[in-house]
Amino acid sequence: MNQRRGAWLKLLCVLGVSWSCDPNAPDTTSPGTGPGVRACGVDGVLLCDDFEGASVGGAPDSSKWQVQIFENKGSISIDGTQAHSGSKSVYVNGTGTSSYRSVLFTATEPFPPQYNSFYARVFLHSKNGMGQGHSTYFGGGSADNQRMVRIGFHQYVLEANLIHPGTEYEVLSGPWGEPSKGVQLQAGKWHCVEAFFNGAQHELRVWFDGTEVEGLHTTNWGKSLSTWSPQYGKAWFGFETYHSEQDELWYDDVIIGTQRIGCGG
Repeated sequence: MNQRRGAWLKLLCVLGVSWSCDPNAPDTTSPGTGPGVRACGVDGVLLCDDFEGASVGGAPDSSKWQVQIFENKGSISIDGTQAHSGSKSVYVNGTGTSSYRSVLFTATEPFPPQYNSFYARVFLHSKNGMGQGHSTYFGGGSADNQRMVRIGFHQYVLEANLIHPGTEYEVLSGPWGEPSKGVQLQAGKWHCVEAFFNGAQHELRVWFDGTEVEGLHTTNWGKSLSTWSPQYGKAWFGFETYHSEQDELWYDDVIIGTQRIGCGG
């Protein structure tokens, strides 16, 4: 919630107006219409990074990103050999032998977003492509990590899943066990992936190379959920795997905004 709305909610709680006291309750006003600036070729930008200002071999700009690597298994650095635009990108080394590995660069600003809703757009290059197991490329969630919406792959196709306290839900871009009918990220190629984390209306939408992935458009995760969205407090990018998958990834031209971004900026 924004600071003004947060102050009003605290006052109402003090006065005993209980309906507004849940810190996880999303702002339910109009999403996708929030403020921002015009930068990186698009309107409504809250955060934009093409990583050109960072030093090769160093970390992404610490004023925008926090590097988080679970048990030092993997690495994140600025690379000068791969780029979608310019000459630099973020290199994510997600190789290793453990079943769980998390190598992420996380943005906590400009969160929480107005209307509890935001768009995220990345250009992503994978060395290995999608595997059979389950792994995540990017996502958004609550500050305490108890509720998360993650975009990644499972069974060789693009997927999204929801971490809800005590439960996990998933939607796939194609039929289970039929990878040729789903959306697949190709090894050695830059792809544009975008998501709308619409917390105001408990909705997720995903686009791949500019085309919406209908199978990942969800409002209830196929389980008649009605109020599932996190109170978004962060977004992250990188590689998190849960089934021993390995990959090396490059991220470039990352934008977080209040309006649809597309692949042109």
